[in-house]
Order: sequence, then structure tokens, then C-alpha cells
Amino acid sequence: MSASVYYGTPHTLADSTQKELEDRLEEIEREKEELDDAISETEHDIELEEENQEYIDEQIETTEEYIRTLSELISNYDGQISDLEDQIALKEAEIDKTELLIADQQAEIEEGVKIYGSQLRAMYISGTDSVASVLMGASDFFDMLMKLELVKRVADYNDELIDHLLEVKDSYENSKLELENMISDLEANKEEVNLKKTEVESLREEWYLELDGLEELYSESKAEIERLEDMQQSYEDNRDELDEEAEKIEEEIQRIIREQSRQEYMGDLEPGTFLWPVPGYYHITSGYGSRWGTTHRGIDISGSGIDGAEITAANSGVVIFVNNGCTHDYGKRKSCGCGGGFGNYCIIDHGGGYATLYGHSKEIIVEEGDHVTTGDVIGYVGSTGYSTGAHLHFEVRVDGERLDPESFNLIKT
Repeated sequence: MSASVYYGTPHTLADSTQKELEDRLEEIEREKEELDDAISETEHDIELEEENQEYIDEQIETTEEYIRTLSELISNYDGQISDLEDQIALKEAEIDKTELLIADQQAEIEEGVKIYGSQLRAMYISGTDSVASVLMGASDFFDMLMKLELVKRVADYNDELIDHLLEVKDSYENSKLELENMISDLEANKEEVNLKKTEVESLREEWYLELDGLEELYSESKAEIERLEDMQQSYEDNRDELDEEAEKIEEEIQRIIREQSRQEYMGDLEPGTFLWPVPGYYHITSGYGSRWGTTHRGIDISGSGIDGAEITAANSGVVIFVNNGCTHDYGKRKSCGCGGGFGNYCIIDHGGGYATLYGHSKEIIVEEGDHVTTGDVIGYVGSTGYSTGAHLHFEVRVDGERLDPESFNLIKT
């Protein structure tokens, strides 16, 4: 998006003509319209970027959930691998135990074979004499048969013993082989699980890279929103400055208009004719007459923003009284006692028995004896004396009698 940043063109208002000020107001309105367009466009860009950021955030959440699932799967594989390793360790321990049994059995076999071999050698060396000696030693034929049976049984026992030992050894070796096959299967399972784990870890790494990319996009989107918001704030600040400048220009235009009107009435007005004493403020909050059980001997002029407004002479004349010592310039519910309740005030004698009073002023800027002309600034609106808020108490006196100011010709400029 592209938009210019506007700043109010500096003007020295007091040195500008009404036409120049009105031209500047038109220029300000054009600049404000352009700023409004720029603000709207920026708001639209922010909305679009926020939607983009929301989409990226959803993608991040989905990716993180997928990574968590993969991590859980990897953890499950780790558990399987650990279980398989435990089983392998148990089988290896059983093999070690079986190998010891096989070794013991082998020793027994070797010992039995050794003994049997010794017997065979002895029988071989003695030859038939040995058998003959057995027969000769027999007391009768039955005894001979018994001795021959004994020899046979000894030989058969040796054979059976060795056969049994060999069978046990074979059983142990078969058990060892089965255990080795089991270990081989377990190792194969472990390798398969490790392979799956590696594949999942590789996949998870890819998703981590995807997550890094999404987080970078999110950061870029966030920075873009901040940039757009800064730009929007700059536009709004510039628009506020233009509003302030326009307000000051409008006030100056009104001042010029009032001054032009005042110039028309400069000099002595006809008796009984007065210029409105607070230009631009025409609201009467309290009129002349009965009020709160007493008689209000003037009119109270007020309005939004009147505090500090200029008070002007209602007609030409001489300042005959000034009270300027009240510092209680704020709203109050009872009189501070200054100026007999009027606070800071002055009285102007216009001749012919006419006089005007200006009360509750923030400050009176003329002195007793000063000659003033209609419309001259003589003070500023305040809330001194017995005053609940900023306003001007204005009185018209004829031969000392305070009359209703609205019964006279009050010219509003």
C-alpha cells in the first residue's frame, strides 16, 4: 500500500487573511480525506494480515500436534526396544547357565568314558584269562552263570550311563540352540523397531523444519502487523493534528469576523446600545430578576470553553473602578468575600448616566482612569468571587440603578 504522511502546513494565524485561512481549511479537508482513505486501506491490510497470521497459527498448532504424535510413537518404540533388550539379556543369561551345564555334563561324560575305557583295557589285557578266572572261581555252574551276568551288567551299566549323559548333553545343547534362535529373533525384532524409529525420527525432523518455517512466517506476519499499526497510528496522529489546526483556524476566522463586526461599532454607540461583552458566547445561564429568593441584578453569560475568553467593552467610556485582587478562580458553593461577591471586576462609565459592570473575571487588564473604546479587551472570563463556574456577570446601570441588560439594544457580533 502507498500513502503519503501528512503534516499540517504551519501558518501564523494572526498574519493570515480570512481568505487564506478558508483556503487552508479546504486544503486540510482534502488532506483529511486522503488520510481517511489511507487509514481505511491500512485497516484492510491489517485485517488481511491478521487472517494470514491466524491461518499460520492454526498450521503451527497442527504441526506441533503431529510432532507430539511422532514423539509419542518414538517413545513407544524406545519402550519396545528396551523390552527386547531386556528379553535378550535374559536369554543370554540362560545361555550362559546352559553352557555351564553343558560343560559339567561334558566333564561327567569324559570321566565315565575314562572309567569305562580303563575297564575295557583291563579286560583286554587280561584277555580270556580274566573270564576263565571268573569261571574257575565259580563254585558251581549256577555261580558261574551269576558271575557272567554280573560282568555283563557292569558293561551294560557303563553303556547306559554314558548314553544318558550324552542325551542330557544333547538336551542342553538343543536348549542352547533354541535360546540362540530366540535371541536371533529378538535381535531381528529390535532391528526392525530401530528401523521404524529411525524412519519416524527422520519424519519428525522434517516436521521440525516445517515448524521452524511456519514460526518464521508468523514472526514476519507479526512484524508486518506492527508496521501497519505504526503506519495507521501515524496517519491518525496526522489527522488529529489537522483537526487541531482546523479548529484553531476556525477560531481565528470567527475572531476575524468578530473583529470586523467590532470595527463596525468602534467609537461611541448610541445611548442604550451595547456590544455583546463576550464575543462568541451567547448563552445566558441566569437572567435578570428573581433568583433563589433574591433579585439577580444582571445576566450571567456562559458556554462550553468560556473560561479565559475575552471580555470586551460594551461601549466606549472611562474605567471608573477596578477590583483585581481575588485569587479564588474556581467554582464554589459560597462566596469567598472578594469584591463583594463579584471577585475581580470593573465598572465603565459611558457617560449620559450609563455604566456597565463586568464580574467574576479571571483578570481585569485595564486600570482606573483608562479610556476604552467599544470592543476593546478589558479582561478574561473566570470564576472569582461568589461563582459556581466560569461565566461573566454583566450589568447595565442607568443613573446608578441596575436594569435588565436584555431590555437594551445588545448587538451580538
